[in-house]
Amino acid sequence: MNGQSNVTSITAAQPQAQAKFTITASIDGFPVSIEVEGKADALRGMIDRLKAIGATPPQVQTPAPAQASTPAKKASPTCPDHGTPMKASRKPGTWFCPRQADDGGYCPHKA
Repeated sequence: MNGQSNVTSITAAQPQAQAKFTITASIDGFPVSIEVEGKADALRGMIDRLKAIGATPPQVQTPAPAQASTPAKKASPTCPDHGTPMKASRKPGTWFCPRQADDGGYCPHKA
């Protein structure tokens, strides 16, 4: 024996993991999904081929602004005794004053 090993490492012989890409496109109005495995150049090649046959990317729909989808908040009325904003009660559209009155109870004003 010459002191060198004739065994090849098993990790060197294993295939390398490949990336998997999914492309969504539209061809003549029909939605399609294409899966590509390989390196980024395989992805670029598939996109170029899809463009060549007239495929188009899906239209991205932008969400509507949050303010448009939520109803406008009604400004809270102010208590005539305390001059502070009233709070919304559990019953929609009604308000109450959360401050305590001089006699120790809560303010009776409601809106």
